[in-house]
Amino acid sequence: MKTAHFVLSVLACACLLPIAAAAEPEVVSVIKIWDKGNHNAFTDLIRWRDQWYCTFREAEGHVGGDGQLRVLVSADGTTWESAALICEKGIDLRDPKLSITPDDRLMIVAGGSVYEGKKLLGRQPRVTFSKDGREWTPTARTLEDGDWLWRVTWHGGKCYGIAYDASERTSEAALKAAETGKAEPGPADWKLKLVVSNDGVKYDLITHLDVPGHPNESTVRFLPDGEMVALVRREGGTKNGWIGHSKAPYKEWKWTETKHRFGGPNFIQLPDGELWAAGRVYPGGAKTALIKMTAEGEYEPVLTLKSSGDTSYPGMIWHDGQLWMSFYSSHEGKTSIYLAKIKVPLKAEKIGSRLEPFVDDYLLQRLTGSAQLVVQQPVAKEVVIAADAPWEGNTSAYYIVLHDGQKYRMYYRGSHYDTVTNKPAHRELVCYAESDDGLTFTKPELGLFEFNGSKQNNIVWDGEGTHCFSPFLDTNPKCAPDARFKAVTRVKGGLRAMKSADGIHWQAMAEQPVITHGAFDSQNIAFWDPNIGKYREYHRHFRTKVRDIMTGTSDDFLTWTEPKFLDYPGAAVEHLYTNAVQNYPGAEHILIGFPTRYLPPKSQTEPTFMVSRDGQTFHRYADAVIPPTAPQQRDGNRSNYMAWGLQRLPNNKNEWSVYAKEAYYTGNGSKLRRFTYRPDGLVALAADAKGGEAVTRPIIFSGSKLQLNLLTADKGSVRVELQDADGQPLKNFAADDCVPLTGDSLKQAVAWKNGSDLQSLAGQPVRVRLVLQDAKLFSLRFE
Repeated sequence: MKTAHFVLSVLACACLLPIAAAAEPEVVSVIKIWDKGNHNAFTDLIRWRDQWYCTFREAEGHVGGDGQLRVLVSADGTTWESAALICEKGIDLRDPKLSITPDDRLMIVAGGSVYEGKKLLGRQPRVTFSKDGREWTPTARTLEDGDWLWRVTWHGGKCYGIAYDASERTSEAALKAAETGKAEPGPADWKLKLVVSNDGVKYDLITHLDVPGHPNESTVRFLPDGEMVALVRREGGTKNGWIGHSKAPYKEWKWTETKHRFGGPNFIQLPDGELWAAGRVYPGGAKTALIKMTAEGEYEPVLTLKSSGDTSYPGMIWHDGQLWMSFYSSHEGKTSIYLAKIKVPLKAEKIGSRLEPFVDDYLLQRLTGSAQLVVQQPVAKEVVIAADAPWEGNTSAYYIVLHDGQKYRMYYRGSHYDTVTNKPAHRELVCYAESDDGLTFTKPELGLFEFNGSKQNNIVWDGEGTHCFSPFLDTNPKCAPDARFKAVTRVKGGLRAMKSADGIHWQAMAEQPVITHGAFDSQNIAFWDPNIGKYREYHRHFRTKVRDIMTGTSDDFLTWTEPKFLDYPGAAVEHLYTNAVQNYPGAEHILIGFPTRYLPPKSQTEPTFMVSRDGQTFHRYADAVIPPTAPQQRDGNRSNYMAWGLQRLPNNKNEWSVYAKEAYYTGNGSKLRRFTYRPDGLVALAADAKGGEAVTRPIIFSGSKLQLNLLTADKGSVRVELQDADGQPLKNFAADDCVPLTGDSLKQAVAWKNGSDLQSLAGQPVRVRLVLQDAKLFSLRFE
């Protein structure tokens, strides 16, 4: 199950609540994975391209000038081998930290210290990168002499970290600040710097953090709403660590002092939204511990691993339903590297009676056997429109299909490329069509704009902003009647906000562009997201010369947050042309998109599928949903874009309709073809004839029945088991008690030998075990 880095990056939901009583974590196993150096210490751990990587410092002792960075690799987490040994002459490399860059490289940030014997003469951070985990770039200096950048976290296409400088610790102001130990503005001893970088090498200052008490080693992570959380070690004053949190742009912070001293701090957020930290604890001698924490400052050790002496500095990854943690320890005499697997009880997800499609692994804690999530391809249907009018043409594009009451409205760019002269045949225009059934679209004579001396056409907008005009029906309950339709369109300097009462007559909402950071030369999308009560936008920009997607939010459609690049943990770096992001129909807490992958050698395009729970971090499936080999004229230059708008048509309730363009640069006009999915059939939890299983993390539901959307082969089946929060089968609800589900059904109730009524289990934590044989599951719902 390819989830480790995805779960680490996504940070599934906010964690600002008090710690609730729950079962305690348990150590499943601990193995020693390396002891070949004299002193092996300061670990980090990551999962990348289906393999494990662990890095640490290897040297003669804890302090000295000979530190080298060892990188280990493992396919299974049990058998490890050395992949690389990174060194720099005359420099003690130490405290290496792993991350994955947006262009899918491994990155290590480490300290680079110069010693004379045991005396520190100076230090400066180092960074190094790898495309395969084995060959690493020469270590490069970053920041300034005296700085120590302890760890970085990538978010929105940028990496963030906290650097500290010990050079002022002896000043009068520093000593006074260290004694106070208060979270007040003013002079600090070891001044912390919150920094940000686009490439991991060159950093800009965001702000200084006035944390007293010799603050040093710090880890930052992000919650789904973009809030940053920092965990900071302190070695002055009370020596108790601090926890801070801040909203973008991360210049104003709220700090809380914990009740504990700690070292080597690290933390991640698990799928249930809870924060778990690990590091060195001190009562009774140094040990490595697992700690329950919150962003508001609670920090309580709950599990101590077998360790002592020179120990800690853990790496943490959630994978396959367990917490994997690297650390070092000298409790067996020699400082060695260990890997622990820890069972951490997850807080139950309250799903109530909401629809949960199997588009991602958000609720799935474990997959076994042949069970996997498989993106589905829709079935090709009829062409619904041809953009072949004189003012349209073969480069007509960026189609949008909206559902408005009894009508389906279509908007698209009208343009034509003359293949003889190799020039555009006429100016770009915005065209309009409509339909009663979503199958056949007509082009009304709007009489608004003139083309070749006549207004008898379906041109709905002319002038500035015709290249990629993107309307939507605003479902904001506070939407003004004259702005029931809104749009973003590219003009000089950015995206302009537009409005309309009827979807036909448009006007600008502001003279100046409302979004200015981006390239915008594509279909840029905006819409009202009822799940968060804000407008979202997704637009084109280039990231290191690769076409990519940025996003922002707004309360009023005029003032937008600073856009950030999307994150796609584990996905290959690819040109993404259009994005087609929207709320999932019937499950608006999920966002889906059909980004069009651009293949430069032949300028081919093919829609793919991605899904997100926070609108920032998306799981992007590699397989195309509509490949260039799909029906007719879509294997040429840019001939295969997905339109924006997934529809459930009135006479086709048992299918979902999407639309994709074909015949670009071909003939008299491009065409838009309809494709169909089964409802909730975008991704399937599937297993072959050998069988497979999936187990959810604990959930709390409401209702009395469990309904499944499923499809089985002739001899295939699905069986369901309900378990308690600890994974034990509930009496009368074991898989062996389940009546096998078979056939093709959008809504089939699960029954056991004693019936299907689940009312007695509603409101309490349960797990769902799904046993599949030659079957596909698309969604579940309690009702």
